[in-house]
Amino acid sequence: MQRLVPSALAAMTLIAAPAWADKLPLPKAAYSADVVFFAKGKQTSGHLNVDGPKERRQAKNAAGADKTLIIRRDQGKAGLVYDLKPSRKLAVAMRMAAAEAAGEIGAPGIDIDAFYGVEATAQGAETIEGLQTTKYAIKIDGGPDLVVNATVWATDDVIIVKMIGKTSIDTDAAPSRMELKNIQRGPQDPALFEVPTGLEVLTAGGEDEAGQKPAAAPVAEAPAAAAPASAPAPATPPANK
Repeated sequence: MQRLVPSALAAMTLIAAPAWADKLPLPKAAYSADVVFFAKGKQTSGHLNVDGPKERRQAKNAAGADKTLIIRRDQGKAGLVYDLKPSRKLAVAMRMAAAEAAGEIGAPGIDIDAFYGVEATAQGAETIEGLQTTKYAIKIDGGPDLVVNATVWATDDVIIVKMIGKTSIDTDAAPSRMELKNIQRGPQDPALFEVPTGLEVLTAGGEDEAGQKPAAAPVAEAPAAAAPASAPAPATPPANK
């Protein structure tokens, strides 16, 4: 009987423990899904392909144009984001921090990238879109003028199935929402997470984060400073005859 006690205690510990150590880790699952965003009274939709730290996003930007991002959290020091521009045969590579600063990813209270690695408080289990999830309350203190309060529903392998968030900046606006639909688990084509052949990779800022030589745009060189002209030799007066 005593031999069963440690095993029983271990099992109870596993059952009672939260899904994660109070923080949302990076994604672990492989899946595809349709995604719907509700923000500032507008609805946009798109499609996701995810394989752990690799993600491909296809959606429309604020102007209504199709936009495709490849997010590689496994590249560089803190990850890289590739903004594909096939009409220009170009892919712009940015550090994650630069992509967040440019508003490409990580929008507070809207983008799921803002929630990875932050403190989360479990609030129970719920079934969303047919998946068993844990509901988490999240509060992010982004400084004196920015506080994000959000609720996230995520699976144990970190599929964020639903998110509702609000920032202290948009006090009068309705909370933003993100929802996944038609979630399909399973292996994803590795080619989805690579820059397509034929696109030139331009690394923003010139950093070589991914171990690749950045394809720098041609830059006109400043003309070299001209050497100062020599002073003309004084005229020799004619000799007296």
